[in-house]
Amino acid sequence: MGGNAYKDDPVPRLPADNRRPGLRAVWLLVLVGWLLLGVLGSLVVQREFESEVDARADRLLGTADYALSSREAELARIARILALDERVRETLSQARAMVELEGGGGGEDGAAQLRRELARAVTPIATELIHGQDRVMQFHLGPEAISFLRLHAPERFGDELASLRPLLAEVYRNGRGAMGFEVGRVFSGFRAVEPVWAPNPGGSSGGSSQVIGTVEVGTGVTPVDSYLNDSLGARATLLLPAEIAAENIWADMREKRHIAPVGRGDYYLDGPKVDDVGLAAALRQLEGEPSARWRFSADGREWLAVSRPVPILTQESQTPAQLVAVESVTDLYAAMRGRMAALVAAVVVAFLLTSLGLWLLSRWQRTRWMVVIDRAEAERDALFELSPQPLELTDMQGRSLLANDAFRRTFGVAEPIDGRGWPARGLEGLQLEAFERAIARGERWNGALRLPALQGGSGWFRVQVVPIADESGRPARLWWFFHDVDRERRAAAVAQAERDRLDAFLAASPAVIYTFRADRPDRLDYVSANIGEILGYTPDALIDGPDWWEQTLHPDDRERALQEGDFTRWQGDRKRSRYRLLRPDGSPLWVTDHARLLRDVEGRPERIVGALIDSRETVALEARLAESERLYRSVVEGVEEAIFVVGVESGGVFRFITSNPAHEHATGLSREQLAGATPDEILPPDAAAHVQRQYRACLQAGRAIRYHETLDLPAGRGHWHTTLTPIRDESGEFALIAGVAVRLEEERKDDA
Repeated sequence: MGGNAYKDDPVPRLPADNRRPGLRAVWLLVLVGWLLLGVLGSLVVQREFESEVDARADRLLGTADYALSSREAELARIARILALDERVRETLSQARAMVELEGGGGGEDGAAQLRRELARAVTPIATELIHGQDRVMQFHLGPEAISFLRLHAPERFGDELASLRPLLAEVYRNGRGAMGFEVGRVFSGFRAVEPVWAPNPGGSSGGSSQVIGTVEVGTGVTPVDSYLNDSLGARATLLLPAEIAAENIWADMREKRHIAPVGRGDYYLDGPKVDDVGLAAALRQLEGEPSARWRFSADGREWLAVSRPVPILTQESQTPAQLVAVESVTDLYAAMRGRMAALVAAVVVAFLLTSLGLWLLSRWQRTRWMVVIDRAEAERDALFELSPQPLELTDMQGRSLLANDAFRRTFGVAEPIDGRGWPARGLEGLQLEAFERAIARGERWNGALRLPALQGGSGWFRVQVVPIADESGRPARLWWFFHDVDRERRAAAVAQAERDRLDAFLAASPAVIYTFRADRPDRLDYVSANIGEILGYTPDALIDGPDWWEQTLHPDDRERALQEGDFTRWQGDRKRSRYRLLRPDGSPLWVTDHARLLRDVEGRPERIVGALIDSRETVALEARLAESERLYRSVVEGVEEAIFVVGVESGGVFRFITSNPAHEHATGLSREQLAGATPDEILPPDAAAHVQRQYRACLQAGRAIRYHETLDLPAGRGHWHTTLTPIRDESGEFALIAGVAVRLEEERKDDA
C-alpha cells in the first residue's frame, strides 16, 4: 500500500493546549471557604456559650428564689409555733397586765422576772434560730406594740413600735399573721409576725378574742448567702434604696452594721460586710438600679451577676430592695476559649493541609501552579475516551502512552505497550520509509495496515498518524487513528461467538429455556440444546414441528395445562405450572413451567420466554412428605395422651397453635377455640399464669422439662404429668413448644 494513499483524508484535530494556571484562584477560594467555616463555627460556639450562661443565670435566680421562699416559710412556721405556745400566751398576758399596772414602759421587777421566765422558755428555739444566721426574735405587748423581750438584745425593751413598724401595725389591726421585708431603725430583713391571743379565762371553752401581743421572728440576707455558697459556690447580698436606708436606720447602726452606699449612692449595702471578690466587684460596677443579669471580669476571673427585686413594707417609697447574687463562670469561659482554640487550630490545620495538597498536585503536574482544565480540554478528553474509533498516543519509538476504550476493545492491551519498534506495527519496506520521512518532517502519514485484532483474527485498518511537536518544535509524540475496514466481518464473528457461548451456558443449565412469539404459540423460535438430555427431543425437531407442546402433554394433564398456558389469564404476565410431558418412549416426566410474557413499547403481547425444570425429585419428595404427614397425623390423632403445640412470639407472648382429640376431650377446650388464643384468653387467671411460668422455664432451660400440675379447666379439675419440649426455628431461636400431658386422676386416687 502507498504511503500517501490517504493523504487528503480529514484528520480529527486536537484543540490547542489552552491550559491556564489556576492554583492561586483555587487557593484563595479554599482560604475564603475555611475562613467562612471558622466564622460560622465561632458563631455556633458563641451561641452555645450564651445559652449555657443564660441557663446558669436561670439556675442562680431559681436557687435564690428558693432560698428566700424556704426561709420565709421557716420564719412563719417558728412564729406560729411560738404564738400558740401556752407558756408564751400566759407570760405575755401577765406581762401586759403588770406593765399597765406599773405605768407602762418596760415594767419593773415583776416584768423583769416575767422577761427572764419567757427567755428561759424560748431559749432552745432562739439559740438554734439565731446562732450564726443573723436572725432576731422578739415579743411585743399590744396594742401599742411595746417591745417586751428581744432575745437577740435582752437589754433593750419598753419602746413602742406600732408607729414605726407597718408589719406590726397590720397584725394588730387584722388579727392575722403577716410576712414581709421591713427596714427598721436597727435591723432590716425578712420578718414573720404572728398575733398572740389571750389564754382562755377561767378555763372556759369559748376562748378569748383579744390579741395581747405578737411574736416576731426575722432574718437578714445571711441565710440566703450561706445557702447559695453551699449549693452553688455563689454569694449574695441585699441592697436597700438609699432614701429608705438613710431615713429609717440610725446613723450609728449603719456604721456598726456596714450599711454603706454603693455605686452612685442610689442603694445602700445591707450588711454584713462583703468579703467576696466577685460580689465586691459587682457592687463597684453598679450605677443606679442593678440589671436583671450581667457579666464582668474581676481578679482574673469571669463572673455572672443577677438581681431580683424584694418589695419593702413601708409607706415612704415604692422602690424595692434588690437581692444581688454573684457566681463565677470562669469554667464556662475556659470551655468556650478551649472550643474556640480547637476550632481555630482545626481551620488552620485544614487550610495548611489543603495548601500542601494543592502544592503537591502542582508539583506532580510539573508546574508551580495547578492547571485548571478548561471546557475545551474537558470536551477533548471526553471525545477521546468515548470515540468509537480506536485512538492511541505513542512516543517516537512506538511505545504506547495512552489509548482509548475503543482501542483496547479492538487490539487488547498487550500490543500497544510492546516497544519492539515500527515493524511490530506492520510497517515494512517502502511503507516504512514513507512513514519515517513523514514523521521526521512533522507531517501526517496515511496508510493501510493489516493488523491482528483481538476478535476475528487479522484485518485491514486504515491508519492515520499525526506527529505532535514539543516546545522546541520537533516531533515528540504520535497520535494514531485507526479505521476498521473489516468491522462487519469481525462483528459477525463476535456475535456468533457470543451466541455459541450463550448456547453452551444454556445447555449446561438444568432448565430448558424456550421462547415463542405471542401470535404464534404453536411454533417455537428457540429452545436450548439440553432439551435432548432432559426430554429426549432434539431442538430442531421441536422448532420445525408445530404443536409440539400440546402433542407431548400427558392426557390427564392436557386440559389443565392448556388453560394455564393461556397468557391472557396470567396474573402479572407470569405463570407457574406443573404437569407431565411424554418422552419419545412414552414415559411421563414431571416438569415445572415458569413463563413470562414480554410486551412491546405500546403494551401489546410480543413474546413468551419460559423455562422447563425437571421436577421428578420434587414431586417424589412432596409425595413422601404427604405420606409422612398422614402418618404423623394418624399417630397424633390416635394416641391417648393430650398433645398441644404453643407458638413463641416476640415480647414473650405465647399463643396456642393446635392440639389433638385427646387434649380436646381431656380439657374441654375445642381445637377451634384453642387455635390462635393466648393462655390469658381461654384459661382462668391462676391457670394462665401457671402455664406461662412453665413455658418460660422451658425456654430458659433450653431442653425438655417435666412436672406435675393441677389445673381447673372447662372439663373440670385435673391432675397432670406434663412434658414440655422447646423447638428451634431455622435461625436457632425457640419458636415452638410441644407439650404432652398425661392425666393422673387414677394415680392420685390410688395414692389417696
